[in-house]
Amino acid sequence: MAIVQRKKRKKFNILRENKDLSSIYPDLPQEDECFKVISCGGFSSIAFIYFVSQKSKINWMYASSLRIGRKHLMALDMLHKRGKLGYCKFVVGKIMEQDKSQKVKKYQYYNDMESVCRKNGWDYMAINNHSKVILFDTDCGKFVLETSSNLNENPSIEQFSFEKDQELFDDYLEAFGKIFSEKIGEEILEKKEGG
Repeated sequence: MAIVQRKKRKKFNILRENKDLSSIYPDLPQEDECFKVISCGGFSSIAFIYFVSQKSKINWMYASSLRIGRKHLMALDMLHKRGKLGYCKFVVGKIMEQDKSQKVKKYQYYNDMESVCRKNGWDYMAINNHSKVILFDTDCGKFVLETSSNLNENPSIEQFSFEKDQELFDDYLEAFGKIFSEKIGEEILEKKEGG
């Protein structure tokens, strides 16, 4: 299913993106069901996060992205304040962290991410990362979003694959844990159980 935008470039609008997604898929995927979306720009990964948060509380979320944009961080922070998003762990690319130390700061997203994470008790790390995967542990089960889209505004054509699949969820968690040389699954579960 494609989400086609009429204008060449639309500004970030989480409500419009959620409406576009909800018009195609009115509810979360069931077991062994996978939603496939290709966008023609003006649509991003945050739409799926918002979509999930409207259907079920996200107890914890793991997100891997090259960069996380300022507006998307603000949206995630708002979901947390509303009790719709619990603990988060972000893995971003070194390029995002390097923006922090450049004399001419291009984005300054890293400083924003550090601030939001510190305030909400979330964790983050920067490594040589280009993967874009979001794992959701919700009251309705475990969901996986695989995408070409970074967690920021993007006018490009992007693809999304979203499904409810505990086995795939667990496989990603284990694989990322090995790649990042830390026990991500145990760390996240400890945060969830501890509040």
